[in-house]
Amino acid sequence: MDLRFYKEIAGRYHREFKLFRDSFFPIVMKWEGGGKLHNVKGDSGGWTVWGVAYNYNKRLFTDFNDFKDTTQEEASYIAFVKYYLAAKAELMPREAKLYYFDMAYNMGTNRAIKIMQKCAGVKQDGIIGVITESKMQNVTECCLMMERNSFYNRLAEKAYRYKKFLKGWLNRSKSIYDFQY
Repeated sequence: MDLRFYKEIAGRYHREFKLFRDSFFPIVMKWEGGGKLHNVKGDSGGWTVWGVAYNYNKRLFTDFNDFKDTTQEEASYIAFVKYYLAAKAELMPREAKLYYFDMAYNMGTNRAIKIMQKCAGVKQDGIIGVITESKMQNVTECCLMMERNSFYNRLAEKAYRYKKFLKGWLNRSKSIYDFQY
């Protein structure tokens, strides 16, 4: 795996990456199975290690064995660039950064951005432009949690296949919300 691009990007955000790697990423890994290679039936990400889903990241690896050998450090670079920075979590209030990153890592950046935009009171288009950026500091962790949980409940109501995940999603949401750092 060649992570030069990811390391270069993370290097541009040295202080933010250190906060992410040392504080946020280890907390989220408790919910992502850490370094245990696993495949949960019904999870579209397929095989996962350190929260990196093979089905969504195949191009980063030479083959499945390369993926299986992913280290926590390597996964932290991927998560920081593809989820934390992609969702612009660095622009959030400090007390909401962990929660917002966890949303992006768990439900995808587009869905997390739309929920954040709802909390910011701007158009929910999944695109972070200057208007959204100007409102991100006003977003509260409480609003993110309420909207996230509402989304999970609606998803489980609409599609039976997601009901088995609902309790875990809600437990994760509460645990991350309750975490003090």
